[in-house]
Amino acid sequence: MTPVPAPMITALTLGVRDVERSRGFYVQGLGFREVSHIPGEILFVQAGHGLMLALWNVASMPGEYGDVGHGVQAPPMSLGHNAGSVEEVNDLYAKAMAAGATSVGAPTTREWGGTSACVADPDGFRWDFVHNPSFGIGEDGFVTGV
Repeated sequence: MTPVPAPMITALTLGVRDVERSRGFYVQGLGFREVSHIPGEILFVQAGHGLMLALWNVASMPGEYGDVGHGVQAPPMSLGHNAGSVEEVNDLYAKAMAAGATSVGAPTTREWGGTSACVADPDGFRWDFVHNPSFGIGEDGFVTGV
């Protein structure tokens, strides 16, 4: 019997209050490539090699996902981008802020030797922009040096 491989994450879905506002932030602001868009309902953007980010109207999600919704605190998750340089962290932070993000933490040199910045998108989802000089991705796609 052939073992079933572990599932790969090929899609992330965020429940958003306003799909069009999220479209402005993710597509026009941060530059994600739009894959599919149903106005007011859902937006799919290319988030990486074989990875989609779905921005779905949170009011439509319970029919498929059960009870979900926004509370007073930020959702306990973040999206991250490992940047190739400190300058890239600064640039992404500036782009996010210009697109309507709220600053959670400006670019800062961290005690572990890298630089990171954190913003909240229009729905409060956190984005972490990080330059970790030890981080790498091999030609085989495996992550090293976290």
